[in-house]
Amino acid sequence: MNTLTYPPLAQLVKIRQRKGIVPKITLPFMNRFVSIPISQILYIQSDVNYSNVYLKDGRRFLVAKTLKEYNSELKSYSFARIHKSFLVNLDSISSCDFPEYSVQLCTGLSLPISRRKRKDFHQTYHLFQRIQRLAS
Repeated sequence: MNTLTYPPLAQLVKIRQRKGIVPKITLPFMNRFVSIPISQILYIQSDVNYSNVYLKDGRRFLVAKTLKEYNSELKSYSFARIHKSFLVNLDSISSCDFPEYSVQLCTGLSLPISRRKRKDFHQTYHLFQRIQRLAS
């Protein structure tokens, strides 16, 4: 594929968002493919070379893809790596407990923030909140 003739993926996503098309991700699941809006992902949990994708409606998909792959794929969306085992949708966080190093999701679930990810996540989350305030 020639990168001069094909626009980068991030540009395609921006173009599709402007046209009102909901960005989706396709998950290979049990001999089929399931297309899911990215906004419906609550968090993704690592399980060695597999990942569990948890959705806001309570469904879970076990996918043969690493968390590192999802981290790079969802980099341009509001996702943050809070732990070596967790990639969380920033829109689904209801509160952050920085002294206890955990995030509370809109479902009531609490996920840990690792020591190595604390500083980066703290900066990312505060930037995300500022952008949300400016957008509203």
